[in-house]
Amino acid sequence: MNLDVTPEPTPARDLRRLRTYTFFTVIGSGPLALFMAAMFLVGGDAEVLPLAAGAATGSVVLCTAGLALHWHGQGPWRRRLLWFASSALLLAGVAAEASTGEIGAAWAAPAGLLAAEGALLWSRPGRRSLALLAGTAIATALAGLAAQAGYMHPSVVLMTAVLVPSVAAGIVCQLWHYRVAQELEKARGLAADLAVAEERLRFAGELHDVQGGHLQAIMLKAQVARRFADADPELAASEVRAVEELAREALRDMRAVVGGYRKTALADEIDSAARILKSAGVEASVPDAAPSLDDDTERLLGLLVREATTNLIRHAEPTAANVSIVEVDAEVTVTVVNDGAAEPAEGGNGLSMLAARFGEAGGSVEHALDGDRWTIRGTLPKPVPRPRPRQGRGRVRGGRSRR
Repeated sequence: MNLDVTPEPTPARDLRRLRTYTFFTVIGSGPLALFMAAMFLVGGDAEVLPLAAGAATGSVVLCTAGLALHWHGQGPWRRRLLWFASSALLLAGVAAEASTGEIGAAWAAPAGLLAAEGALLWSRPGRRSLALLAGTAIATALAGLAAQAGYMHPSVVLMTAVLVPSVAAGIVCQLWHYRVAQELEKARGLAADLAVAEERLRFAGELHDVQGGHLQAIMLKAQVARRFADADPELAASEVRAVEELAREALRDMRAVVGGYRKTALADEIDSAARILKSAGVEASVPDAAPSLDDDTERLLGLLVREATTNLIRHAEPTAANVSIVEVDAEVTVTVVNDGAAEPAEGGNGLSMLAARFGEAGGSVEHALDGDRWTIRGTLPKPVPRPRPRQGRGRVRGGRSRR
């Protein structure tokens, strides 16, 4: 089997290719306009042909140099000088050809270059289409006046009205297309940076949520083991084993966080909170069973229980704690209450991050201190169940259906 897979080009490589293509297209418009002018000048009056050819060449070269300066982002004052000089040469060539006969269509393409450079030089990016229309209208109007004065054939007026906007719009659109590609590439880079920052925030939040409770429980167990090391060696050994188990669980959760596949379930977090509170000597009252919710809702509510448990062990001296779950209409609320709260009870970094997550999900987090009772309450909207497809009644062949 021939598996010839060609790797797709990267966006940066495509942008470099587009830059090269756009540069040669824009700068190549000058020689193209000069070639078109030369095709119309061939067969003209021999007396003015050198002057007209020189004026056309000088006008195109100066205008192309202005476009090159615009490409490299050079100062506008030099481009203005080049634009005025190019315009003067173009008018001189037209006047020289008019002195011996009719004006031909050789000046339409160089006029398109002037219109493009003028639109880039004298107008803002959002109004360059209007500048192109204005340049085309001016060139066509001048050609119409020359035709009325007998210096130009009416067909040349039509060619001027077609060539000037075609050349000018081709240049301006190429530059606009490249600028849009640059903005898209910049936006792609910003999106990648935001994704990295979001992943860092997620990882930081997971570390805070996962390791906060474990480390606090390990510290409490270690304190108990140190306190009873001499008085009750068996109790101290039991606490050390509990510390080992908690450390092993913390390491397992850490690996799951790094792997990105850790799942937070509300029932598991309630059981974990009950074990941690019991090990800390806190009388805990928790629900017998947690409601069945979607993964995102269970994750946020589980994080609320974990954060509340970590905070009450770290910042309070509780003797009792209560975890309750209430489902009302289309909302589910988890409330954690404990006594022994200390002053002042302010929301820390964990509560701020938790409130932000609940807010993104359309819920809210509230916390309050009443005496020594600290209450934290999180509310989330219940997801709307998807309607299941209705199943038709099956037919029973060859007899009656059984009840």
